[in-house]
Amino acid sequence: MTKVLLVSGFLGSGKTTLIKSLAEYFSANNVKSALIINEIGEIGIDNKYMKRLGYNLWELFGGCICCTLASGLVDTMEQLKEYEPEVVMIEPSGGADPKTTIDALVDMDIERKDIVNFFLLDTTRLEMFMAVLQPLLQSSINEADVVLINKTELTEENTFHEALRIVREIKPEVPTVKTRRDNLIDEEMAGLVNKFLTKEGD
Repeated sequence: MTKVLLVSGFLGSGKTTLIKSLAEYFSANNVKSALIINEIGEIGIDNKYMKRLGYNLWELFGGCICCTLASGLVDTMEQLKEYEPEVVMIEPSGGADPKTTIDALVDMDIERKDIVNFFLLDTTRLEMFMAVLQPLLQSSINEADVVLINKTELTEENTFHEALRIVREIKPEVPTVKTRRDNLIDEEMAGLVNKFLTKEGD
């Protein structure tokens, strides 16, 4: 059964870096994977570089896959069946609620246990998120299976603890990982990815 890995987060939170790191990790570990993105230029993915890693880029142009292009997501997932990837990575738009993408995938008869949503929380803009985007932040954390508290090397330790407090207040049981933008796939993160890939069911 193909697994679906969502990389969600607000614009500038580190999604591009995580997607590239995951792509390299899967390539190095011989995990057959595919990547669905909104548009190559939007997240700075280098088409030639990704193809050197053995990736076919399934592009969705014209908008966000989790809302205006939901039908495009269905068509693309159908095309990917022939490729038979072990994991499909999807990058929702930075301003979209990941719940919309998850609901669309479940409507395709993909079981929720076969979907994992890694949500990146940028500690450098925590105050702004709380002031301006609190409802979306709350929904994003509620839909997260793992929260990466990112860019911790750029902020004070108390900012990390404040981010952790916010996450725990919204969803106490969600696993959290303290990450640096230059080392997103550390041993702990690799363990979480591998656990998801090998999970057969509850």
